[in-house]
Amino acid sequence: MNKNLLLAGAVAVAGFFTLTAFDGKTLAQQKEEIAAAVTAQLEMLRTEKTAECDTRVQEEANMRLEAWKAEMAAAPAPIKGGVKKGGSKGPKVDPLPTGAKPPTDPQKSRGGAVKEGDMEDQKKRGGAINSNSPTAPEEQKKRGGAVKQGGGN
Repeated sequence: MNKNLLLAGAVAVAGFFTLTAFDGKTLAQQKEEIAAAVTAQLEMLRTEKTAECDTRVQEEANMRLEAWKAEMAAAPAPIKGGVKKGGSKGPKVDPLPTGAKPPTDPQKSRGGAVKEGDMEDQKKRGGAINSNSPTAPEEQKKRGGAVKQGGGN
């Protein structure tokens, strides 16, 4: 009888542990709880690391800003009216005037100048060859000594 009581007690203790260990949850429910706990831990870690990164970036930006301010303070002040750096537009060019041409005054024309319609009134140079005349070049006057014969060495 002692053996039966011991065996019954062992079965009761094993059953108690078996029923209370899993709280009556299925395997799918247990996996969902584990996944939720892992996701919560990851989100907390991600938030922590993002805050650390933002802090480091802000510190670096402040450090560079202070260095730039110190560099600008140490640089000589620009001279008024100095060279301006051009933008992406390029140099500016003044536009050409588009006004009408002033009328030509016939009183101010050159004396003896040939106008387009007055070919008969041209002064004739003595010895000049007209390009329209049929005379040969041999009949031209030769200028003595003006052109060297035989090259220029």
